[in-house]
Amino acid sequence: MDISLVFTQPRPAGIDLSENRTPKENDVVISICAVAALTVVLRFVVRIYYQRSRPEVDDWLIAASLVPLAGLLAAAVLCGEHGLGKHIWSATVGDLILLRKTLFAYLLIYLAELLLIKVSILMFYRRIFGMTWSILTCLFISYSWAIGSIIATICSSDPVSYFWTQGTNSSLGKYRFNFYNYLIGNAATNVVTDALILLIPIPIVWSLKMRTTQKVGVCSVLLLGVVACVASIVRIHYITFLKSSIDLSWVISDVYVWSIVEPCVGIVCACLPALQPFLRLITKKLSSLPLRRSRGVNKLSSGFQGKNPSKHSRDSSKHSFSSTRSPHPFTHYDDDRAQLTTFTTRVEMETNQKERDRLEKNLDPMAIRVQQVVHWSVN
Repeated sequence: MDISLVFTQPRPAGIDLSENRTPKENDVVISICAVAALTVVLRFVVRIYYQRSRPEVDDWLIAASLVPLAGLLAAAVLCGEHGLGKHIWSATVGDLILLRKTLFAYLLIYLAELLLIKVSILMFYRRIFGMTWSILTCLFISYSWAIGSIIATICSSDPVSYFWTQGTNSSLGKYRFNFYNYLIGNAATNVVTDALILLIPIPIVWSLKMRTTQKVGVCSVLLLGVVACVASIVRIHYITFLKSSIDLSWVISDVYVWSIVEPCVGIVCACLPALQPFLRLITKKLSSLPLRRSRGVNKLSSGFQGKNPSKHSRDSSKHSFSSTRSPHPFTHYDDDRAQLTTFTTRVEMETNQKERDRLEKNLDPMAIRVQQVVHWSVN
């Protein structure tokens, strides 16, 4: 809606000009951006420190996405200082012009941000499953959508400056097309492309030789991006309020917030599959806590047959574990495809109390605990 009408129409009754949603919304966007940044840092820690691997293209792309994300955050905070989150009747003409200028830049940064996230996810798929026609198609669609949207945003008004000067004089230019319809169509297309990207690995995973439960588990990890699609739909919901409301600075504040929440959720979802080694370690630590507080295992029998059964038992246990222990907790998960598609189980045999206490610290959460001695002999 043309914001120049705010100067010709009276303020509606019941509007409290002292209302300000900026502090609360700033807290939300700063917090969610911090979570996204922390997730990216953890991804690099897992890649470099635990997997002992160099960051790949998808890692660098998701790290690069933090740059436009910082721009979105800065724009939201800046606009909050100039009327965003307040009723438009409390703003000055200068505030409205600054809001429109920032909104123009905000839309362009937002498009670049989403492109980096989409391409990062697709490059992750390429590294795991190899390049396929579906990945190539989605890459083409993503680049075309982003570049086309950027061009459409820049060319939406004639001249370009009309985008932010219309509030002072609507005769200074015009829109080349209905900008509200463009925003809705662009956001809807974004949801469709996200859905296509999410569906890419499903047929590939389903064709692997795994149990159905394992396939469901892997697909569940890869489909976490559905949360980002939900955030995109919520953003569309708030965009619809722009059609009928003249209180632009108040209504659009929700759009600003969800335009940051959406990419942040996308970053987190894009990083979670790469964080599988870290999540396995956390699961292992958490699952061992109840075990350590339990009353313990049943007392084992005295040992193996032989002259020195206790020593034989300890030596056998050490030999048994030498092939399963690793100097590094993530050595078994260096291969990214194995991280997603392999479910490992280890068998641990306990011998005496001291040995059990030592092994309990490194016990895999998927391990099978053998609590009885097996007597054997060689003829």
